[in-house]
Amino acid sequence: MMCLISAYDDKTLETSHGLSLEAKEKMSQIAMKFLMKGHNKKTDEFLYCKAVVSALRILAQLYFSDQNVVIPLPEIIGICHYFVLFGLVDQGNKPEKIMPSQQTVAMAPVPHKPPSKGGKKQKIRKQRNNAIESLKKEIPTSDRSLLKDVDNFENNSAYKPASQNYLEPQKTKHAWVLTSDSDISDVENSREAKLIALKARVRQSASNLLLVLIKVKEKKEIFGYWWALLPDSPDPLNWSSGDSAKMTLAFCAVTDPIASSRSSVLSVILALLSGSRIYLSQAETSKRETTSFIPFSVSLGYVIVCMHKVLTSILDTERSHAVIIVALKCCAALVQATPYHKMKNGLIGDLVKSTRKFLVHRDITLQVGALITMGCVLSVEPKVEEVLKSIEKDTAFQNSPQNQITITDDLEECGDFEEGYSDDEPFEDFSVTKEKSTYFRSWILDICFHKIGWLFRGPEVKRCKPANIPVILESLQVLSAIAFHHLQELLHPHMLLLGDVLCEMLQHEHQDVVVHAAKTVSVIGDAVQKLEQTDQAPPLTHCVQMWEKLITPLSNVLQSNENSPAKAVACDCIANIGEKSFKELPRRFQLLCCALLVGSCSDEEASVRAAAVRALAMAVMFKTLREDIHFVSDCGENILRALAEPTLVVRAKAAWALGNLSDALVLNLHEPDADEVDDDLLVRLLEVSIHCAVDNDKVKQSATRALGNLLRLIKSDNLHRNPQLKTLCEVAIGKLLDCACKVANMKVRWNACYALGNAMKNENLFTCFNGWQSEVFSNLCKLTKECKNLKVRINAAVALRAPRSRISYAANFAPIWRGVMAAMENAVNVDDFTEYKHKDNLVEQLCVTLAHLCCQLTPSDLTDILDHLVFHYDCAKAVFTQVFQRLPPENASCLRILQAAKYVTVDLVASNDAQSQSLSLLQDIFIFDF
Repeated sequence: MMCLISAYDDKTLETSHGLSLEAKEKMSQIAMKFLMKGHNKKTDEFLYCKAVVSALRILAQLYFSDQNVVIPLPEIIGICHYFVLFGLVDQGNKPEKIMPSQQTVAMAPVPHKPPSKGGKKQKIRKQRNNAIESLKKEIPTSDRSLLKDVDNFENNSAYKPASQNYLEPQKTKHAWVLTSDSDISDVENSREAKLIALKARVRQSASNLLLVLIKVKEKKEIFGYWWALLPDSPDPLNWSSGDSAKMTLAFCAVTDPIASSRSSVLSVILALLSGSRIYLSQAETSKRETTSFIPFSVSLGYVIVCMHKVLTSILDTERSHAVIIVALKCCAALVQATPYHKMKNGLIGDLVKSTRKFLVHRDITLQVGALITMGCVLSVEPKVEEVLKSIEKDTAFQNSPQNQITITDDLEECGDFEEGYSDDEPFEDFSVTKEKSTYFRSWILDICFHKIGWLFRGPEVKRCKPANIPVILESLQVLSAIAFHHLQELLHPHMLLLGDVLCEMLQHEHQDVVVHAAKTVSVIGDAVQKLEQTDQAPPLTHCVQMWEKLITPLSNVLQSNENSPAKAVACDCIANIGEKSFKELPRRFQLLCCALLVGSCSDEEASVRAAAVRALAMAVMFKTLREDIHFVSDCGENILRALAEPTLVVRAKAAWALGNLSDALVLNLHEPDADEVDDDLLVRLLEVSIHCAVDNDKVKQSATRALGNLLRLIKSDNLHRNPQLKTLCEVAIGKLLDCACKVANMKVRWNACYALGNAMKNENLFTCFNGWQSEVFSNLCKLTKECKNLKVRINAAVALRAPRSRISYAANFAPIWRGVMAAMENAVNVDDFTEYKHKDNLVEQLCVTLAHLCCQLTPSDLTDILDHLVFHYDCAKAVFTQVFQRLPPENASCLRILQAAKYVTVDLVASNDAQSQSLSLLQDIFIFDF
C-alpha cells in the first residue's frame, strides 16, 4: 500500500483536476485508511514516513481543489493531530478519531448568513455554506496561497495593517509543496539525522493538511476541535506540564527542533485564531480560583491565557526570524480576537513587553510585524486601562525588580538589533535611564515618529534618517490607530506637531507614503469631530492651525496627475475637517477646499470622483456652506452629473451624497435666513431620485432617503408654480411604497419606511392632493404586523405616527388603530431568535405610536376603536406596563406615553355609553401597576 500511495502522490499532483469525483473519493479513502492504520515495530520507518508524506499531500490537494470531495472531519483531524506531533511526543502507534466537543458545537455562535432575499450582499462578508466557492472568490488568481481570510476582521475598528497580506503564512507555490531534502541541514549525514529530517517533513505535511481543512471548512466546524488542538490549562505558567498539553499544536510550536516545522505549526495556530473573535467573545476569566465545575466560557478563557503565555515565551526565546514573524502574526490575530475587558490584567502588558524589542530589530519584516502587533493592541475594543499602562514611560511593571530586562540586555545577547540607540534614544529612555523624556507620555509615539524621521530628546525635536518605506507605512498606520482610539489620551497636546509631520509626509516622493499619510490625516479629523461631541476635543485654535498647514499639501495632491488613491483619500481629509474647524479657517482656505472638491468631481479616475462627490455632500452639511445657495446648487449639479455615470461605485456614492444634500435642505427649512433652492433644481433632484429608486440596491437605499427629504420640501407655492411637481410627488410616493413592500433588500425597505414617515411630516402633501393616503397607511400597517425583519417593522411603526394632526389621518384613523394593536400582539409573540435583539425596540415604538394616536382621538373615534380595544386589551395593558416600567422617566418615549395617559384621563370626554366604555378601557391601559 505504501508504494501505491507514493504512485498516487505523483499522479495526483499532476492530474488531480482531470480526475472524476469517484476517483478522487477513492483516493481519499485509500490515503485515509493507510494513515489511520498506523505502523508497528516491523515497519521500515524511512519508507513509512515517505508514504505518510505522500498520503498527506494527496489529501491536502484533493480537499483544496475540489469542493465535492467528502471530508470526514473526525478522522482527518485525528490524522493531522497525530502526525503534527509525530516524533515529538510518545503517542500510540496509530491515529485516533477526534470528535468535536458537543459543548463547543452547542455554544459556538453560528456565523450570520444573509437570508436569500436577493439584492446585493452587505459589505462585511460572512461565512458561507459553499466554502470552496468562497475560497476561490476571496483569493486572487495571482495569489492562491492559503489563509487569505485571516485579515477579515469582524469589527470595523479593528487594526488593518498597511501590509495587506501580512497576516498570511509564508507563501509557497502550492500549499501542499513541501521542503526538499536539500532544505534540511547539511549535517544530515547519518541515518538518524535523516530520519529526524524526514519526520519533520511529516509534521509539516500534517500542518499543511490542517491549513487546508481550516480554510475549506466553516469556522464553526473547526471550532469544535479546538479542545484537541490548543492548550486550556488552568495554570498558564505551567501550561505544558500536563500530558494533554503536550498533545497540542502549542507544544509542537515550542519544542519542535526544526525551525520550518515550528513555523508551519504556528501558521496553523494563526489560521485558527484569525477571524475567531465571534467565538472567543464568550471567553472570560473565572471569578473564583477553584471550582468543581468549569463553564465553557472559562475554558475558552484558559485557552486565551495559555496562548498568550505560549506566544510571549516564543518571542522571548526564539532565534529564527521565520518563526518570530509567524509568532508576531499569531499575536496580532490573538489580540484582535481576545475580549480583554472580560480577562484579568497582565496579558497585554506581557505581550507588549515581549514584542517591543522587535521594534528596533535590524530585520525590517520583524519591525513591521512588531508595529502591527502594537497597532492591534492599541485598537483593542472595548478599551481597557492596561493598554495605555503598557505603553506609558513610567509603568509599574517596568520599574518592578522582576521586570528589569531592558533593550540593553537584549543588545548584549544578540547583534540583531539596530545600532544608534543609546541611553537617550526614545525606546531605551523610558526603561533604562533616570532622565525621562518629557515630550510624549508614551514610548510608542517616540518609536513611530523616529521611524518617520523625527527624533525627540527630552523637550528637543531633531530630524533623523527615516526608516525603510514598509516601516514608515506601518508607523503611520499605528499613528492612525492611536488617533482613532486614543487621541484624547496620547495626541491631544500634539496637534501642531502632527500638522508638521504629516505635512512633510504628504509631500513624500513615495506614493504609498502619501496615501497612508492622507489616511492618517483623515482619521485624525474624524477623531477630533467625535471628541467635539463630548467637549473633549483639542483646543480649536490648535486644530485650525493644523489644518492650515495641511490644506496646501492636500491641494497639491489633488492637483497632481498621479496617485489616484491619494487623491481619493485627500477628498476624505477635506470632508473630515469638521464644521467647527472649517468655520474658523481663513476664507481663502474655505474657498480652496470647495474649489478642490468641485474640481475633483471631474477627475479621470472613478474612485476620485466618487470620493469627491461624497466629500461635497459632507461639506454641504456644514452650516456655513449649506446656507450658501450657490454652493448648494454647485453641489447638486455635481451630484446629478455623478448619478448619470455608468460606474456603480460613483453612482452609489452620489446617491448617498444626494441623501445628504436633501438632509441639508431640510435643515434649511428651520433657518429663516436661508435661501430656497430654485424649482428647476428641485424638479431635477426629484426626477433623478425617482430614477435611482429602481437602480442597484446600493443606489436605491440612499435614493429612498433623498425621496423622503425632497417630498418634505414641497410647498403649495412650488406646486402652483410647477404643476409637474404634483405628478412627480405621486410617482415618488409610489416608488417609496414599492421599495418598502416589494424590494428584497431589507435595508432598502426600512429606509423606504423611514422616508415615507419623513415625507408625511409635510402637511402640504395632505392638503394639496389626495388619493395616496389610504394606500400608504394600509401598507405601513401591514408591514408593522407581518414583515419578518423587525427593523422594517420598527420604521413602519414610526412612520405611522409622522402626521401631526388628526385631520391628516382622516378616515384611515380606525384602520391604523386596528393595525397598530394587531402589530403589538404579533410583536409580543416574536419567536425568531435572529431578530430577538430588536424585539424590545419594536414593542416600545408601537407603544409610542399608539400613544401618539391616543393624543389625536376625538370622542367620535372612541366608538370606532371599541371592538379593537376589547379584543387587544389584555395585551396592550401588559405591554404598556412593561415598557413604562423599563424606561427611565426622562426617556422621550416615556414622556410620550405619559402625555397620552394625561390626554385620555383628563382631556378626552365621552358623550355616550359606547364612548364611555372605550374611554374606560383606555384609561385602564394607562394605569400602570408597579
